[in-house]
Amino acid sequence: MRKRSLVVLVAMVALVAAVASWSLAAAPKQYQYTGTVTEVDGPSKILKVDKGGEIWEFSTQGMKDMKAKKGDKVTVYYQMVAKKVETK
Repeated sequence: MRKRSLVVLVAMVALVAAVASWSLAAAPKQYQYTGTVTEVDGPSKILKVDKGGEIWEFSTQGMKDMKAKKGDKVTVYYQMVAKKVETK
């Protein structure tokens, strides 16, 4: 009886591990970009960050409490999201 319980426990752990790995694989990859804020445009919800002369522009739509201001050093965590795909 004890051996049977151990087999069931091992099977359940394996199942949980498999489901967890599948859910992680399905999530979009997250990236980060660290630099100095060059511009914060509140009305259009745009944040521009400079890293070594290369300025990246990020949309801050959906963010409620962004407290970054011009001159702050920030790390932006982002995901790439396709808005439209056209075949050629």
